Amino acid sequence: MQRLHHIKRAGESEIDLLSQALLDIQSKSSAQQTSIISDTISSISLTESQTLAMLDELESLPSVMLRSGITTIENMRARTVLINHANERWADSLSLEDGQRLIQLIDTRHELIERIEGRILDDAQLAANFGDSLKTRMYSIILVTLIGALAIGLLMVLFIRRWVFSPIEQLRAGAHRMAQGDFGQPIDVQTNDELGQLSDEFNRMGILIQEMQEQKIEQERLAAMGEMAQRTVHNLRTPLAGIRALSETTLDELGPDSDLRDLQSRIVQTVDRFELWLKEMLRTSTPLELHLNAYSPIDLVHQVIEAHQSAAESTGIKLELNTIDPPLSAIGDAHHLEHAITAILSNAIEYAPDSTPVSITLDKATDNQGEYWTLLIANEGPMIPQDLHRTIFRPYFTTRQSGTGIGLAMCQRVIHQHHGLIDLKSPVKDAQQSGCAFTLTIPVAPMKQAYP
Repeated sequence: MQRLHHIKRAGESEIDLLSQALLDIQSKSSAQQTSIISDTISSISLTESQTLAMLDELESLPSVMLRSGITTIENMRARTVLINHANERWADSLSLEDGQRLIQLIDTRHELIERIEGRILDDAQLAANFGDSLKTRMYSIILVTLIGALAIGLLMVLFIRRWVFSPIEQLRAGAHRMAQGDFGQPIDVQTNDELGQLSDEFNRMGILIQEMQEQKIEQERLAAMGEMAQRTVHNLRTPLAGIRALSETTLDELGPDSDLRDLQSRIVQTVDRFELWLKEMLRTSTPLELHLNAYSPIDLVHQVIEAHQSAAESTGIKLELNTIDPPLSAIGDAHHLEHAITAILSNAIEYAPDSTPVSITLDKATDNQGEYWTLLIANEGPMIPQDLHRTIFRPYFTTRQSGTGIGLAMCQRVIHQHHGLIDLKSPVKDAQQSGCAFTLTIPVAPMKQAYP
């Protein structure tokens, strides 16, 4: 731009010099005209020589070729050569027309330079605008990149905290609870990755340890109760045998019409029942031995119902048997199963309100382990609190003053020994908060593994 500006100013000076020279020669003598024209021509020649030198410099600059183009510089060079030719012709003719022709050529080159400058300025403005726009875009890209990086970083922090730190903290808290003996609060498993699998295995370990502890406690309880029961039975059998022998002797000595015969018979029967109770008490604390044989679940349930029919009718309770689709035959210990069903049914009759039914439903069930027969016994009596659903099956636990706590414990042992399941639902009717239902699920054939 500086060189173009210099060429343009030099052209303006040439035009001013030529215009002044043309005015001066009109009022001067021939000798003076020749001197003025000679000086002017020399000055113009020198200026044009400098212009050609500057054009050579411009052609050597790549940026000039890029901005103005090769043809533009060549056009300026061509016009400069024409100016030199016109200057030489004016020097030969010294005519006014050739001088004016020279002024026109210089003025045309002046206009060309102005157009070049204008184009260069426009390009520069466009470049500046593009630079500003590019800078704005770069700032926007940098800002978006920073926001994206911050967002990704935040997500990574949340991800690590949720999927790494939180499971590790839960594992730490679970290990702390387990160290304190609390195995009843499993870890909440929220993922399926390695930490989730580790948490799941940790929960299984806690359940296994809890089951082992419960089994150990139960074994220790049974061992203690067995020892106590053996001492109690041993201490009671001798006086009971004496009472029964004395009652039988007295009964033999009484006459047929004596009023004391009935009392002595009742004493003998009471001692026999007490002896049977003592045997059952020993049986609850000793390993249960099953004698497997074929039996009919329908006949077994009918026998138990018939045995309790009179007791139920005395209080207006109706035993309602509903036989759906039970198997005709099964393999197990019918004697022990009869005792188990008797324990459930006798409790259902005892706790049922007067003049209410006791529902007995006999059916079957199947799963991937085999076939089962099921027995549902339900009444409309008081509900069993949720916290007692497992406790009532413990030996010698009872809520009745006259209860022994043996029936349900013995029932559970028999069902589990058959690899079956006993389930309790209470209340049966949520609205009335009443009713109790026991469901026995017993395999039709012997199984190697316990029912889940």
